[in-house]
Amino acid sequence: MQVWIGTSGYSYPAWKGSFYPEDLPNKEMLSFYGRRLQAVEINNTFYRMPRESVLE
Repeated sequence: MQVWIGTSGYSYPAWKGSFYPEDLPNKEMLSFYGRRLQAVEINNTFYRMPRESVLE
């Protein structure tokens, strides 16, 4: 059985210093996260339909 470990989101400034390095730029959070955990939930479509340009 495979188990994927992740969280619901990744861009939490409060995680800087505990999970992320203090000086990590926000634009690098997903890349840093992806090197450490196997899955991340991006639940944007739960709140609203994405623009067509986002899906391209």
